[in-house]
This record gives sequence, structure tokens and C-alpha cells, in this order.
Amino acid sequence: MATLYKRGDAYYLNWRSDGRQHRVSLGQIERRQAEALRAEKEAQLHGLITPTRGVAVGVVLDGYLDWYRDARPTTYRRALSALKPFRAQFDRLPAEGLPAAMIEAWAHRQTAKGQAEKALKLARAAFRRAVKQRTLALSPMEGVNIPKSLTSRAPPYFRPEQLRKLAGTRHGAAWVFMAATGVRRGEMVKARREDCRDGVLLVESSAEGRTKSGKWRAIPLNPYAKRALRALGGDLLVECHKDTLGDWFRADADYVGVGGSLHWLRHTFCTSLAQSGVSLHEIKRLAGHSSITVTEQYAHHAPDYGRAAVNSMAGWGRAAKARGSGSRQ
Repeated sequence: MATLYKRGDAYYLNWRSDGRQHRVSLGQIERRQAEALRAEKEAQLHGLITPTRGVAVGVVLDGYLDWYRDARPTTYRRALSALKPFRAQFDRLPAEGLPAAMIEAWAHRQTAKGQAEKALKLARAAFRRAVKQRTLALSPMEGVNIPKSLTSRAPPYFRPEQLRKLAGTRHGAAWVFMAATGVRRGEMVKARREDCRDGVLLVESSAEGRTKSGKWRAIPLNPYAKRALRALGGDLLVECHKDTLGDWFRADADYVGVGGSLHWLRHTFCTSLAQSGVSLHEIKRLAGHSSITVTEQYAHHAPDYGRAAVNSMAGWGRAAKARGSGSRQ
């Protein structure tokens, strides 16, 4: 017989099988959801339905993250962080017995909707991988409606006067180089002087470090990048961990009072190209974006962006003015 009890805000499911007592936390869910899980377990104990394989969510996610660390090292830490609240809720539960309603209820309770969306997408990928590898027979995420983030903002970037202030800081050469080449912080910390040759910076994937897209690219070095390069390190252009590079930037930006983040340097690179009339496909290639959809967020910076379309309303404006003049007669 399967029974429920509640301790604090969490429900627990108890049952006895094979001469042993079992107990599992169901987390902070509604009473009706807990009762549905109890009824399912009761049916399993009476042989009315086939029990699931019992592979825990945590086991599936551990396997996925082991693969993720090797396949996508540049975003591994972010994936780890994004999954943390999801794992705190579901890690100990059996994956195949996880109701979609319980997952959606968890997502609804999250205040950071963008983070919940990221966690659910990673979990979906992990479960699908487990199904392909036959660790699971089915994925609990297939019936889940992943909420969309309502936040949508134009990418921020540094203005010329802000860049001049950053250039005068302790690590200013690095910030100028990154703004002039658009490299990511992970690409910057593995960049070597030998990667700068024939007037270009080669950003390549290797065993020591992979680019985000997995593809190499060549970025021509403009006069700003060349000048900054002369002030950078010997072999490695910067000798630190990528997290340390972020700390350095935060300290320098705070010192000169410009705000922003290290990633704004990459936004500045893409924005400046768009403002100079460079095509989106060329920006995509130089920035190493995975798709043109990513690059399109800079489209509004193109010269005359939408201007012809908006100016076509001039006839409507004259007509409105004429009607206004007639009404005063």
C-alpha cells in the first residue's frame, strides 16, 4: 500500500515492496499532484500497470552533464548553474514517472522565467539523449509546455567615450583588443601571439579550447587591435582564467565608472560593424554566430534601417495636415 504524508511544504510518498520500506520526497507540489503519484504507485504495487525503470532524474542529468563538459566546455558552467534549481526539486525522483504537470508547476513558481526556460530546455535535451541511449523508455519532458521568457531587449554596447575610458585602465589593451575583434572571453584567454599572423587573428577549435560554434574563423586586425596587441602578453595574450578576466573587467569598469559587463565588448564589435554598413552575413562570419538569427539582433544599427519604410508615411502626414486645415474653415 502506498501512503502520503507532508512535512513542511513537501509531500513524501511511502510504500513497501520486496520486504523493504521505501520513501521518496515529491517536493513542493499540490495535494492533487501528490495523490496522483500515490495512485500510480499503488497501481504499480498491485500489478495493474508496468512500473517504470526507476532511473532517477539526477542520474540522467549527471550523464548528460558529463557529455556536455567535453562537447561544450565554454558553456558548461552556465548549464550547470541553470540546472541547479531544477535538480534541487527533481533529482531524486524517477525520470519516467515524473508528471509533466509537476514540471510545469515548478516552472510557474520560478520568478526568473528566463532561467526556468533554460533549465527546461537543458533537461529536455538530457532526457532525449537518455531515450536515444535506451537509458529511458520515454522522456517526461515531451508533454511539458516550456514557458517563453517575456524579456526582449536590444544588445547593450559601449559608446566611443566609454571605450576611451576603458582603454586607459590597467588592462585597457585587452578591452580594446576584444572590442576590436569581438572575441569571447573564453577565446581571449586561450589566444596566443602566434594566432595573430598575416594581419588576422585566427580563432580555432582545438583540444585545449573549443569555439562556441565549433568552427574556426579569421578576424582581420584593424589599427586599434594592432596597437592593443603590442601592449599585450608574450605567448598568451592574457594569462588568467576566463572568470578572472571578468573580475579584471569589473574592477576596471567600476574604477572609471562606465558600468556594463565584459560581454558588452563583443556587442560593441557587432554594433560598430552594423553601424558601418557591414552586412549581417559578414557580421555573422566575423563574430562566429551559430545562426543569422543571432546576428539579426544588431540589424537596427544598420544605416537607414527602416528609414525608407517610415518615410513612406510622408503622404499620410500631408493628407492628415490637409484634413486638419480644412476643418478650421
